[in-house]
Amino acid sequence: MKSTLSTDDNNQLQQRITVLEDEVESQKIEIEHWKHLYLSSLARLYGKKSEVAQKEQLNLFDEAELENSLDAIEHSEDEVTVQTIKSYTRRINKNRTLSVDATTPIVEIEHPSSTYVCSCGSEMDRVGSFSRDALALIPATKVIVRHQYPQFRCSNCLGEEKEEHTLTVAQDSSVLKGTICEPSLLSSIVSDKMAYGLPLYRQQQRFSQLGVELSRQVMSGWMMGAARELSPLKEALEREIRRCSLWNVDETTLQVLRVPEEKASQNCFMAVRVGTYRDGSKGPILFDYLENRTNDALATLLQDFDQVVQSDGLYGYSNAAKGGEFTHLGCHVHARRKFADILKVQKRHKHASEAIELYGTFFHHEKELLEVQKGEHPLEEREYLMQRRKILGPDLEAIYSWLVSVQQVAIPKTPLYSAITYALKRWEELNRFLDHPHATSSNNRAENAIRPFMLARKGFLFANTPQGAQASALYFSLTESCKAMGVDIHRYLTYVFANAGGCATESDWDAMLPSQANLSEIEDYFNTLTKAKVDPNRSEPYILRGKRY
Repeated sequence: MKSTLSTDDNNQLQQRITVLEDEVESQKIEIEHWKHLYLSSLARLYGKKSEVAQKEQLNLFDEAELENSLDAIEHSEDEVTVQTIKSYTRRINKNRTLSVDATTPIVEIEHPSSTYVCSCGSEMDRVGSFSRDALALIPATKVIVRHQYPQFRCSNCLGEEKEEHTLTVAQDSSVLKGTICEPSLLSSIVSDKMAYGLPLYRQQQRFSQLGVELSRQVMSGWMMGAARELSPLKEALEREIRRCSLWNVDETTLQVLRVPEEKASQNCFMAVRVGTYRDGSKGPILFDYLENRTNDALATLLQDFDQVVQSDGLYGYSNAAKGGEFTHLGCHVHARRKFADILKVQKRHKHASEAIELYGTFFHHEKELLEVQKGEHPLEEREYLMQRRKILGPDLEAIYSWLVSVQQVAIPKTPLYSAITYALKRWEELNRFLDHPHATSSNNRAENAIRPFMLARKGFLFANTPQGAQASALYFSLTESCKAMGVDIHRYLTYVFANAGGCATESDWDAMLPSQANLSEIEDYFNTLTKAKVDPNRSEPYILRGKRY
């Protein structure tokens, strides 16, 4: 007797055959890919140009940073002399002074000051002023700023033994006090590097064209010194981001050369948290240097946060949610990406194309809803949640039904099976965004925030020390927070470098945040710099002297 198959069995067998054909074709393409790589490697190793290629590869990693021993973000060889002192050799840095040509415009800034009271109780009389020259930078223009600080002396204490201690200079609120670096100059260095991906060695070339010889080592020293002074500002950012109701989080690797020996085998990471306030407005963006990406490290990063956290499919976040108080959301974009990766290898993969089409419909409807919310007449929060479930619910049901049906015929341990399993295992997390009005189906905000760091990383390659990585985290936090909140990066950083030295309390540091800083006085500062004029009677170059971080 001949056995007969039902229609459903025939359909299932046909699906199975289609899957097998797709997998065979995928394997053929992968074999050709590895064969091409193998032959290319042989050509590079044994071809006529192998010797040249090897030299180019060595030059790629022959960076000046590898020779530098300073604890800085980016490093270079610097002009040094050697002085022998008994049993060891000291390297003496010559960059405590800076020569600037005589045609450089110069402007004087008179710093106001309140009256000073002597320890004896008498009011001090002003007897002169203390001058400090520093280099400022207006885009494509160099300016020397001569700061004038009032000096005070107590007339009642004159003639006493402590006369030399009666002279008082007005306080400087800059974090760069005593250096030859003006806040606007360091602001340009930091914003060009962190916000626009311009490495310090290129900035060094740009300054050289302006007639200013600033080495990467000097610029790195200023950045590191200012970062140490601004460490309370990182704590203020932490307090502010914890006022948000939603965090989008992500992380990426960072090579750190000088880590403690016991941690040398660990991979270092840079994590990012993107905040969203309860009213839906954009909050600060905070970067954190992580020595590893273990469950404990991620749990520490998210501890004591009891709102909503959205991430990719890394299990560390799910494990942190089990022991934490926050609600964890998944990312549908990451689930879709698994199928998109299949199409990169095999463009005509039937089932991967079907998945991409289903996700395309879902994302299209979500985009239309978001455009309505950003328009002139947004829906109320409760109505928006209901409308979103009504429109996106059928799309999600269609995706789920497709995942379940195709999983039954997919071959285990293949890319298709892995992509389906990834989505089904996280299906509840992936759809929790429907209960939170300011969350979306994707974690794109975190990926967009960390992308500037990933692009800049191609320029500076690595951090020399953990301290340099932490300084980078601070500066990326400030620049990306300014971008998110629509604050001018250069003016904001100038304001911070010029005023943060006077902060004493947490409220003072909170006032330095991008969302709180009053940048009106910075306009007057830049207007003053534009009024600088060349001294017609000067023929000798200016010699700027100051302390070094």
